[in-house]
Amino acid sequence: MSRILIRLLAELETAGILAALPRQSRYLLRKQGNIALPRLIAAISEQGYYLAPSAGLCVERLGGIRPAAEKTGLSMNTIQALKQGRATLRSYLILAVALKSRVRLQKINPRAALWTAKENTWTTPPSLLQQLYPLLPGKTFDIDPCSPCEGLTAPVRAHVHYTERHDGLHQSWGKGTYCYVNPPFSQLRAWIHKALAETGNGVVSILLCPARVDSIWWHTLVADRIPVVMLRGRLQFGGGDNRQQKAPFASALLIIGGSAQLPKRVAEATGGWLAR
Repeated sequence: MSRILIRLLAELETAGILAALPRQSRYLLRKQGNIALPRLIAAISEQGYYLAPSAGLCVERLGGIRPAAEKTGLSMNTIQALKQGRATLRSYLILAVALKSRVRLQKINPRAALWTAKENTWTTPPSLLQQLYPLLPGKTFDIDPCSPCEGLTAPVRAHVHYTERHDGLHQSWGKGTYCYVNPPFSQLRAWIHKALAETGNGVVSILLCPARVDSIWWHTLVADRIPVVMLRGRLQFGGGDNRQQKAPFASALLIIGGSAQLPKRVAEATGGWLAR
């Protein structure tokens, strides 16, 4: 693993990322990669790069959580944490070594960010939200569990906003609440699983996602299981610096929980069509 870490350190230094890290973080990074993966990924993103391949992709290519744990010697909890973008760089490098994959920095471009969620701040078009608000009790969502910010500047009108700092994936979404979920595309499955689990508390979630009907996760999690409203055209997403990007894919709303009439009402309100 030392060889792969040395190569990564050289790339981080060339890109100016190493110098931007606090002294303690640099020390931990050089000490066999004992730096928190989210901290390093955030520093890499700030400089316009991302780490490839993603930990989630490594886990998938190794056959899933259990096979990845067996092939790496890491615990299943650690593998699960890696899939969610947590754990340490050291654990990620062990994963990459088991896959015999080269770890490298890749330059972000805005269009790629929409496909791969290397930037996690692509916000929902306000026009779509305005179509959804009238369907809600009080014309407001109760919770936005993956919001880029809190308060009046948050893009979604909600009583509660969970940001990355709050880790909405591991928070309770209340009981009988209405949630709007625009998750990081790289963690779609985790967020769909979370929304499904929250239905046990009577939570209703409207989840925006790419309409990737050819993907394994779509067939295993969505098809014939969750009501889907296919949105017409390509959505114009907003970035963290207020720039706009037209999505290079079709989008869908997953209606998780709620009444049997809600999917039809969402389709009518948004001009989409209800997948059968």
